[in-house]
Amino acid sequence: MTTDTLKISPVTIPVMLTSEDAQILRHISLTDHIPEDVLIRKFVLDGLTEYRIEFACRAYAKGRLNLSGASRIAGLGVEEFMGHLKRRGIEYGPSFEQVLDGLETLAEDFDNDILRQVAREMRAGQAEGGSTAAEVVSAQAVTTTE
Repeated sequence: MTTDTLKISPVTIPVMLTSEDAQILRHISLTDHIPEDVLIRKFVLDGLTEYRIEFACRAYAKGRLNLSGASRIAGLGVEEFMGHLKRRGIEYGPSFEQVLDGLETLAEDFDNDILRQVAREMRAGQAEGGSTAAEVVSAQAVTTTE
């Protein structure tokens, strides 16, 4: 979409600063030769960007968004968003359930009985609190190569 179709018009929002913050802003403006209003806009937009990233990271960590949706809300590509998750110590990647769903889809798409069997065993192991996905796949790989 272009700005023509969105009909974006600028909005003026008053900002109240402490005298100390105003002094710091003035100093930065004079030092960097950037008008104060441009600096304020930059600081607000930078803050909004960081807030969107933080919000998306929290939502992803709580399971409210998947990786794609969270990266979209953050306004980032998936790979860049994954970097933000990693820096915050938030684990990312498919859940066990997503791996099983993907495996079942592959089994159907390729009409592959071995994949179907692995998926069934993984689901059974999950229901019983048994083997991990990696253990089941490794065991199945050994069985099929012998």
